[in-house]
Parts: sequence; C-alpha cells; structure tokens
Amino acid sequence: MGAKQDVTSPKPQAAAKRPGLADMLKNSLSQQMSQHREMQPNEDDEQGARIAQPLRVDLIDPNPYQPRMSFDAEEIEELAQSIDELGLQSPITVRVKGERFELVTGECRLKAHKVLGRIMISSFVVQIDDETSAANALQENVQRKNLSDFEIFNSIMRMRADFKSSKTIKQKIKISKAHLSRIDAFEVFTPGAIEILRKNPKIMGSNTAGALRSALNLLPELDKTAIDDAFCKALRDLTSNKIKQNAFVSAVLSQLGVTKPSKPITASSDIQKEGVAIAYVKDTKKERVIYLDKKEFTEDQFKSIWDYIKSVSPTSKEKGAQ
Repeated sequence: MGAKQDVTSPKPQAAAKRPGLADMLKNSLSQQMSQHREMQPNEDDEQGARIAQPLRVDLIDPNPYQPRMSFDAEEIEELAQSIDELGLQSPITVRVKGERFELVTGECRLKAHKVLGRIMISSFVVQIDDETSAANALQENVQRKNLSDFEIFNSIMRMRADFKSSKTIKQKIKISKAHLSRIDAFEVFTPGAIEILRKNPKIMGSNTAGALRSALNLLPELDKTAIDDAFCKALRDLTSNKIKQNAFVSAVLSQLGVTKPSKPITASSDIQKEGVAIAYVKDTKKERVIYLDKKEFTEDQFKSIWDYIKSVSPTSKEKGAQ
C-alpha cells in the first residue's frame, strides 16, 4: 500500500489587518516625498523640466524669508474668488524640508487656498538652497504690486546678513543699480526708527530716505541719541498723518535744531499709491522731471497722462499751421 496522504484541511489564515488612516497618510506622504526627491530639477539647471504635483496644504510651511510684512485680507479674498471660479493659473513653488515642504514662492495663492478650505494645491517642487529661496521670494514680490521700498530693503539686509554676500542679489533680483542705491538709503535710520518702519513699512519711499541721507551728510556729527529721538518723533508724526512725507526731512532737521542744510539739496519726492512709489518727481533750476514706473501703468494710462499734460500745457495753440 502506498503511503497514507495527509488530507487534513489547512488552517485558515488570519485576516490581514487593515491599515488605519494614520498609516495610510504616513505611507502616502513617504511615497510622495520619495517621488518628489527623484523629480526635482537641480538648482543649477533652472531649465530642467518641472511637473506640477498636488500637495497637501497642511504640509507646506511659509518661507522664512518672505519679504512682505503684511498681507491685504481683501486681496486674498479676491484671489480666492478668482481661483474658485477660474482655477489656479500658476502653481506655487516649494522645496523639501525634512518630512514637510517649505514655500519658495506663492504665499498669496497658498493663503487663498486656505480661505477656500482646499486640501490640496498644485505645486512645483525644486531643489535650491536657502539663499536662492530667499532671492526667488524677493524677486517674485518685486515683480508684483504693493511691495514697499522698505520691505525690499529689509529683505535685502537680512540676506546680506545671513549669507554674507550680495552676489545672488545682483544676479537674481531684477532691480536697477540706481534703485538699489536709493533703497540702501534706509541704512541711515537708527534701530528705533527701523522698528517703527517695520510696523508701518508703506509710510515712506526710498526717495525720502535718500533725501534724508543727503541732508545728514551735510551736517556735522551729531549725538546718536538725539538722531534716534528725531527720527522716531518724525516717523510717529508721519504715521499719524501729522506731517506729509515731503515734510519728513524738514521735521527731522527741526528736531535736531537745524533750520536748513548748509548747502541746497535738489528737491525730489515720490508719488505713491498704497505706500508704493509709482512715480518720482525731481526739480532742478530749469525743469521739473517726472519719472514713471512702467510696471505700474498700462499703455492706456500712459496715454491718458500724456493727453492730460497736453491739455494743461500753457501753449495751447500749435506753433504755426502745419
């Protein structure tokens, strides 16, 4: 007889334990991070192909080098409405930070998604260092409206302090040398005055700061405490609308006991809208020159300004029949 076969039925295997929500989210995040690390373009190859991927909004932290000191709630609401109606037109940019993501550019779009209660947001994931992330954040905001000169100054100063170099600023930020020079004029302010400006970054343009620097350069060395007191008093008056921006330099000199500079200064002032300089007026002995910031005006607005200038010209008749 052949060997007796074992016909005992196999024991039923225990049902596999279904993963909980926490395990599913953890595995999903781990896979997502792995995918993004593989497809990130190298920072030296900015032309590398980038594919936008949906990321969870709650996994994205703000950029510590965000140059904006405040965000307009009404503008965020308007952006949220636009995104709700038309969709997100341009993905945000983030970089991997540990097991989370850090925003590079697009904080307004991210805030708008939070207003809408969106869970996911379309994002580009890039591999860049801190300095490049800071420069990209500043460049994006410089190209948009309502970033004040002081906010640009504050961002540049922080970059210079943290990265000990202005090379990236010059290469990455599309700001003219003349504009950078005017922005650097905020360096004349004392620490106490800087704190006031940080709370009210839109109250003053770089041309006023430049005029103040020029005026102080004509004066003998003054007591630092007296200068700080004069700056802070004039800034508080400016914040409370007791004085206008074009009277700021005179207010500081008055506080310092100086009636007028020992040498005349070329008069200049900003034309501002919501704290942002949109034009620059410079007076000389023979003429008044108005410089308009091209990115702040449409072609139709330029034409309207030109038509208005012609309409108020004292020479109303054409010189001779053409």
